Amino acid sequence: MDVEIQGLTKKYITLTALRNVSLNVARGESVGLIGSNGAGKTTLLHILMGFISYDEGMVKILGKSSAHIDAATKEKIGFVAEEISLLPWATLLDTAGLYRNLYSQWDEDMLARLIEEWEIVADKRMRSLSKGQRRLAEMALCFSCCPAILLLDEPFLGLDAVMRIKVLSVMREMNSQYGTTIFYSSHILSDIEKIANRVIIIRQGEICLDERISKLRSSVEKTFVKYYGLSTEERALSGE
Repeated sequence: MDVEIQGLTKKYITLTALRNVSLNVARGESVGLIGSNGAGKTTLLHILMGFISYDEGMVKILGKSSAHIDAATKEKIGFVAEEISLLPWATLLDTAGLYRNLYSQWDEDMLARLIEEWEIVADKRMRSLSKGQRRLAEMALCFSCCPAILLLDEPFLGLDAVMRIKVLSVMREMNSQYGTTIFYSSHILSDIEKIANRVIIIRQGEICLDERISKLRSSVEKTFVKYYGLSTEERALSGE
């Protein structure tokens, strides 16, 4: 298993962000994580990355405890945060020089391909680029590291429909051709169905659905509406 979580609970002073969460993600799976703002998606991904601690349970990524991820394991993990984290004064090419020395599986051809296909401005400082261009640059760098697993937190923020399709196409290719495990959150529910083979719905820190998409009785969006208990009027707006 690339991700193993058992009985995970994370508490803050006045809030339980995650409550008794258990899930496994096998090698080569593509899993979509959905939930409203504050449901616990980002907290879960940050715990997997070892950015924050937790109170109860067991969390492993690529066989290692998330609390003690060694350098050899970290270079097999590709992570894109909801907030863009690239250095504002650096260009994409500047940052690629740093990544090249940190990741042993770095693929220069992949980066060149994504710069061309996604029309990324590679020689201007990040602070001068649009949010969409910065997001594409961040994902191009992440994908070019050839990670064994991708953890993506709202990776499509700032991207128009055309660019989302292009990024999803590369994600599908990485998953199907190279066996890259993908675990990602998104508020764009229609995109979940395009590459995920499994969907997890999280609500108020608890998993309320974990199912293969092929076994859902309706679309991901309608399933989400059902589990979030929207009113009759709200359900009508969603098409449910």
